[in-house]
Amino acid sequence: MSARLVLSLALLGAALAGCGAAPFEYHSQREIPKGPGLFSGEEGVFAFRSGNTARPSDERSEQREFEEWREWREWKKRQRD
Repeated sequence: MSARLVLSLALLGAALAGCGAAPFEYHSQREIPKGPGLFSGEEGVFAFRSGNTARPSDERSEQREFEEWREWREWKKRQRD
């Protein structure tokens, strides 16, 4: 009888201890956790460039790049001849 009493008290104590635990937010191990990591920055994102990451989106810069490419192509042709 005392063994049953001890077992009952142990189970009751375990149940009460389990109810008193604080809830936690579950994260799967397959997901990347939020926040900074070994190779990521403060935002938690891996960045190939640091500082100003604005891309030249205006048409002038694209046109300028195209013209430079044409000039290089013409220079390359002259070098072969």
